[in-house]
Order: sequence, then C-alpha cells, then structure tokens
Amino acid sequence: MKNKITEICKNAGFQLVKFTKAEELTIEKKYLESWIEEGRNADMKWMEKYIDKRTNPSLILENVKSVISLALLYDTPVIHREDENLPKISRYAWGERDYHKIIKSKLKQICNEIELLSPNIKTKFYVDDGPVMDKVWAVRSGLGWMGKNTNVINPEYGSYFFLSEIFINIEFEYDEPIEDYCKNCRLCLIECPTGALYDEYKLDANLCISYQTIENRSEIPNEINLNGWIFGCDICQEVCPYNSKGVFTDEKLFFPREELTNKSYDDLLNYTEKKFDETFSGTPIKRTKYSGWIRNLKKAKSELKNN
Repeated sequence: MKNKITEICKNAGFQLVKFTKAEELTIEKKYLESWIEEGRNADMKWMEKYIDKRTNPSLILENVKSVISLALLYDTPVIHREDENLPKISRYAWGERDYHKIIKSKLKQICNEIELLSPNIKTKFYVDDGPVMDKVWAVRSGLGWMGKNTNVINPEYGSYFFLSEIFINIEFEYDEPIEDYCKNCRLCLIECPTGALYDEYKLDANLCISYQTIENRSEIPNEINLNGWIFGCDICQEVCPYNSKGVFTDEKLFFPREELTNKSYDDLLNYTEKKFDETFSGTPIKRTKYSGWIRNLKKAKSELKNN
C-alpha cells in the first residue's frame, strides 16, 4: 500500500513522499504557544486560532493513523539580476498561478486514487493554508530537517519546495527522521539583514521582510530595510549551501514571467490598480493587495536612494 501511494504521488509530480505516525504534537504545542505569547507572530492573529487542531491530527480526520508529507519543487534556473534598480520578488511567487491551486488540484486527484485502493480508506489533505504544522510533520517523516532558518531542508533538494500533507486512517511502515546537517553553519543567521533569525531555529516575524511585505497591512517600520525585496524574501535560502545543487522544477507554471524579472521600480509603480489586478490575478502576489504593493515599492525605492 505504501509503495502504491508513493507511486501515485510521484506520478502527480511530487519529488518527495514520506510517511509518519499521526500523534498529538505535545512538545510542539508548548513551543507554539510560547512563541505566540512572546509576540513573535506579529499581528498574524490567525496563528492563535485552532491551536488544538494544529497539534492534534485526530481533530482533522477521525480515526487518523498516519500523515503523508509531500514536497513539490518550485525553484527554477532563473536568478535575480544583479541590478539594484530591479526590485526582487520571492521565487515561490514568480509563477503564473498560485501554488495553492496547483497543489490542491494534484492532492484532490491523489486522494481520489488512494481511496479507490480500498473502500475503508479515508483521507484529508492540506496545503499550508490550513490549521496544520506542515514543517513538523515533514521533519518527523524524514522529508528533511528543520534548518536554522526555520525552513525544512532536504540534503538532495535543498529547501525551495512547497509542503503539503495527506491525513489517512491506515497505518504504514514509517520513515525515520533524518540528521540535521546544519551543524556549525550559521550563514542564514549572519546574512539575515534585519535580525529576524534572532537565534538558531528561531524566527521573529516582526523583523522578517517576508512578513512585512506580504502579511503586514500597516506601515512598515522605518528600521526595517527591505534590501530591494518587494514581495517576500529569499536571503536565508539563497545563502544555504544545500540550495546550490542546481535541482529545479519542471512545472512551467512556477517559472517567472517577464513582468516580474526585468521591471524597474518606476515601471511597477506606474501600474494602476486595474493593471495590478489583471497582471497578478490568480498569483500569490495578490495577497499583498495593491496598497501593499505600492507601499513596498515606494519604501524599497526610497531605501535605494538613501544607501
């Protein structure tokens, strides 16, 4: 059964498929509650909701026995141009379609095929927009280890991949967690320009460029320098040695469009709200909304002048 499910998932395009036992995440729950209590989640109040559901898979699927963790690569051979007049967008948002839609379509088909294997099988899937601790399940399953930059890292594929999970009511022979190969490396902490990675394996969203340019609906604090990033930030992944292996996706919908790779600040600031909506319809960039888009561009451009 495990081999059949793995084959189904890989045929759908997922590079990594790992299995782990579904059980309550007691240690992780305490850490999450402490992290929120310290205010490290900034104003992302949604993280404070459904903590029990996030940490207890039986509240997601009745009689759940296992969690299948999946990874789908999104990195492409395209690199950011070394031109400070060209603002930067995180690689995950370069594509033509929101990855949630692409992955959910794949997972729906996969779960339909899995449930056809036996009339007793029940499944439920999530991408990263549900009350699920994706990284925890990925690490427990051996899909990768938790890096010091708080991203899951795989020794072969690096960290440029999307995570998703399938909860299922049958048991398997489970995969083992893998070794943490970050060892003494601290490149991600050293290179993070805002100090968001305030300690190994610890992230303060208040200081994170990705949070500020995507989730923050207010003004970005003056002390946060965007370093040319206008949607997300890849710095802590760019410097990771495990992302230098040249392993890329073959999913064309994740490849960048011309609108995102060669436009200057002025080009993008000239977008009307209508053009913004038309250009980025169905993509992750719509999450920041037009007002956030203009805010990010103006701040990053002003920082460029002041440097």
